[in-house]
Amino acid sequence: MVWLVFRGLDWDQVGHSLRDVSPPVVMGAVILFMMAGFLRAVRWRCLFINFPISSSRLFIIQNEGIGLNNMLPVRVASDPAQVAILTVRDGVQPSTAIATLGMERIIDTISSAMILLAAVFFVPQMRQFSDYLWVPAAVIILAIVGVKTISWAGQNFELIRKVPFLSSLSWAVSELEKHPDRLIASLLLSILFWLTVGVASWFVAVGVGLPISPITAMVTIMGTIFIATTMPSAPSALGTFEYAMLIILERFGVEREAGLGFALICHAVFFLPPTIIAAIFLPREGLQIAQRLRGRLPWKRMPDSPEPMLTGDSA
Repeated sequence: MVWLVFRGLDWDQVGHSLRDVSPPVVMGAVILFMMAGFLRAVRWRCLFINFPISSSRLFIIQNEGIGLNNMLPVRVASDPAQVAILTVRDGVQPSTAIATLGMERIIDTISSAMILLAAVFFVPQMRQFSDYLWVPAAVIILAIVGVKTISWAGQNFELIRKVPFLSSLSWAVSELEKHPDRLIASLLLSILFWLTVGVASWFVAVGVGLPISPITAMVTIMGTIFIATTMPSAPSALGTFEYAMLIILERFGVEREAGLGFALICHAVFFLPPTIIAAIFLPREGLQIAQRLRGRLPWKRMPDSPEPMLTGDSA
């Protein structure tokens, strides 16, 4: 993949684009990205109905999972790591952790699909993708149907009710459905998250002198993150991220030499902060989890909850 990125490039043009980088603007992109990350944590916090946990704590947990994924070639560790930390370290019920995390993913998918649909309708340069409108529309429909199915199955199938975890998961999803205000708030925060990420990537474009619009920058980073985080690749999606971004930028008429500097700096801006946070906090989490497991803490039951949980202080 790295070979595909670097093949046939005019390195004089690449060097010229990198020499013109504006450090203050790039630093502004980093700050915006961290703000977007906190918005994502607030979005997740909206989905906790019966458990008191702070947005700052969820911000750390999210970045621990994302940073761990960045260190692995196959990025499947983020969600299990976040569930493990929430359940063992913070005392959240497993079903609640999985339900809120899954609902967050669904809301994230719906919000990004809504943004892409709006962009195709209202941004002239996005009209070239109008033939693919069915994709985000189908994603929205399938996501909503999936949530309703989980909730309905737990109420109507005796087999699911007899399996404690599946019953608890269905109960947790049903509880979320009873709070549409929280779901709407989470959706709005998700849209704001992606808009902030888009502005952060546009800051990088300004920093390297790449003449693209904010909407082009947002669509490019959304597509790149999706491809880079779903395809097996080297740790931190090295090469895959750049290749995906260059392919998308070419659809907007940006030459590969001009786009490579943008791709390299975006990669650092969006991958380094979570990786650094994970490197700092994950070892401490591991020690605290080990101590908690060795302590054999008693179980207690949350109010209105069908499933027990570990005792312990929450951050």
